[in-house]
Amino acid sequence: MKKSFNVYNKIAVGIVTLLLFGACNKDFPNLLQNFNEAKDSPETRDKVLLVIVDGLSGSAVQDLEPANLTGFTRNGLVTYGSLADPTTDFEVTNTSVAAALLTGVNSVKNKVNADDLSVLNTAEYPTIFSQLKSIGTGRKSTLFTSSDNYANYLGKDAVVAKGADDKAVIASAVKNLSTDSADFNVVHLAQVEQVGREYGFGKTVPQYVDAITQMDKQVKELVESLKARQSYTHENWLVVVTSGKGATSTDPVTDFTAFGDAKRQTYTLMYSPKFSRKILPRPSAKDIPFAGNATRYTYASNNQVVSKLDDLSKFNMGAGSDWTITLFLKYNISGAEYIYPTFFSKRAVGFSGAGWNMFLEYGYWGVNSSIAVQAFGPNINDGEWHALTTVIKRSGSQDSLYVFTDGTNAAVSGKVSQVTVNTNNLDNTAPLTIGYLGNDGNTSPDISICNVQIYNRAFTFDEVKRYGGVTHIDQTFPFWNDLQGYWPGYDDVNTALLTEKTGRAGNFKIKGPVTWTSFNELVPFFQPPISDSFFRQVPNAVDVPFMIYQWLGVTVQSSWKLDGKSWSPNYTQIRN
Repeated sequence: MKKSFNVYNKIAVGIVTLLLFGACNKDFPNLLQNFNEAKDSPETRDKVLLVIVDGLSGSAVQDLEPANLTGFTRNGLVTYGSLADPTTDFEVTNTSVAAALLTGVNSVKNKVNADDLSVLNTAEYPTIFSQLKSIGTGRKSTLFTSSDNYANYLGKDAVVAKGADDKAVIASAVKNLSTDSADFNVVHLAQVEQVGREYGFGKTVPQYVDAITQMDKQVKELVESLKARQSYTHENWLVVVTSGKGATSTDPVTDFTAFGDAKRQTYTLMYSPKFSRKILPRPSAKDIPFAGNATRYTYASNNQVVSKLDDLSKFNMGAGSDWTITLFLKYNISGAEYIYPTFFSKRAVGFSGAGWNMFLEYGYWGVNSSIAVQAFGPNINDGEWHALTTVIKRSGSQDSLYVFTDGTNAAVSGKVSQVTVNTNNLDNTAPLTIGYLGNDGNTSPDISICNVQIYNRAFTFDEVKRYGGVTHIDQTFPFWNDLQGYWPGYDDVNTALLTEKTGRAGNFKIKGPVTWTSFNELVPFFQPPISDSFFRQVPNAVDVPFMIYQWLGVTVQSSWKLDGKSWSPNYTQIRN
């Protein structure tokens, strides 16, 4: 009897535990019936709901924490910094992102890089709607939208329900999703973008906040319509909520990668009751180190390191041409102060005669020339790398010489970074020189220099901010054709040469007891090369079709040449 009582007791405890489990997981359907014998259960059907929200800022969603989207993250893979497009080649639009979301390829392949869907290359890269139809899976698709273009160009091979606005689109979708048999369903919402364009984007704009709040409620309506389906317990739903493009921003740009473009930074949620929470943070370009080698320049007697060009006529800048000079410099001794040593010049004698020379003065730097009084930048003697840029603009009505430090026009207190130029000629027979220039300043400097660039055009302030910190330049660089001399030096380590990379100027020959410094440092303003894998640390728009195909049990063929990849959510283990 005692043994039988224990058995009954264990059974009772088990039943109570199952009941409590069901009560504590209200987001989940009642799964107990799924444990019936297989012969009593209809086959599970995989289905997808994709909600595309134009103009939805990932950072705004993160800041505002809309109630329903936030609740869905408990059972979702979410990122507030996904990418509409990993390039910066064109101005991304809601239309171009929608094309990527429904073809699985970026604009280079699908041809949509503006608002014109008529150029969509569906012959080579069909939409998910068309692909599902052509492979004969028997799966049906629907598209709910207020856009004629989306309906006409993207909606081919889907049942299209067009509404006048988001309210009508949601009403139609809720009605159809409650009973319809379609396996792939797309709902396109445009109101968030429309409000953002009229009033502005961001968490401080009340109208934009209200639009996101309304959209959040609409997504809840859609999900509830799925759960109300009579067949829901025998269906396996994936719900994806993602942006078209992100927001338009007027904030100063400090990240010049695709992640720094507010229109490309989007929101993506992949939700299923079978998932547990997984948050994918946006990576930071500031975490990519500047790595390489640089020539070390010392100035003491019998220890003077100097790099010179053999061709004395190179980089004579005449009396009316425009130029931009950029180089990276680092004080090897933090806090050191040097009095007037020249570190880059095209002049026989520093501070005298035709030409120019860049020099150090205490902890800051300046430019002296025969065409203007001196211009100065701020202190740079902190032992960190800095980008120093000099712009000579003589072809306009307001000719000036400018100096920029790490993309800013800041100057040391009491001095200026912009000076008016005269009509003097800068030409001379002195060689272009890096390092020590005789009889200039004290002989104690110990500095490193690399990435020397000279252009025959005057960069604008915005161009200096955008490109002054680029660490590696090749023929894809926007101003490659203007680049008249480029000596990065990174690969010349342990030689006596600085190799010129454009073929337009000669190599620097280094004389003296040359040594090299190696570095691997985080430099906020610098832009080291970034591999493609960096942008794939969060979902891209092209990844969404890949996930949809996999969820629907469709094998993605290599012949489709999709650009996307799969993402692995965390699954909640209900029962082994």
